[in-house]
Amino acid sequence: MNNRTNNSIYIISGPYGVGKSTVTKALAREMENVVRIEGDLIKSMYVGKTPLPREKQRSLLWKNILSITKNCIENNMNVMIDYVVRNELQWFCKHFSNLDVKIYYVVLRADGETLIKRLNKRGHGYLIQGSLYLLDHLEKGLPNKNHLYDTTNKLPIEIITDLQSRFEQFSL
Repeated sequence: MNNRTNNSIYIISGPYGVGKSTVTKALAREMENVVRIEGDLIKSMYVGKTPLPREKQRSLLWKNILSITKNCIENNMNVMIDYVVRNELQWFCKHFSNLDVKIYYVVLRADGETLIKRLNKRGHGYLIQGSLYLLDHLEKGLPNKNHLYDTTNKLPIEIITDLQSRFEQFSL
């Protein structure tokens, strides 16, 4: 791989209903040479009578995100990743340690009441329990402490504008 890409990888994580897709779509529209990787779309590719075990599916999904990201970086593209990062961050980043690639990591969060309201509004009430679990897990996770960004009571345009001006703060 080329050691002088000067490209960036933006990883936007957070619980269900926090606005990852809304934010990554809008951010990507404002960038040059960017590919947006939506983890949920990759996850939806796994079909069949017998679903893969959850951990196997998650591992395969992240290997696919890694492969797509590497391909894009090799071709001088920036990458915007929209998916929940649980324990994959260190593993993912080590694959780019020998490249001149900037990696930005943001964990969007909102208070529980806001998440519940957003999920119910979308008709995704079935995701509430998982979202609240992820919120707790992500807020307590050691690598996330300096990368949390609160979206509670903020409009998408406010979040996007603020993140654009503060990405350096979320650099790894």
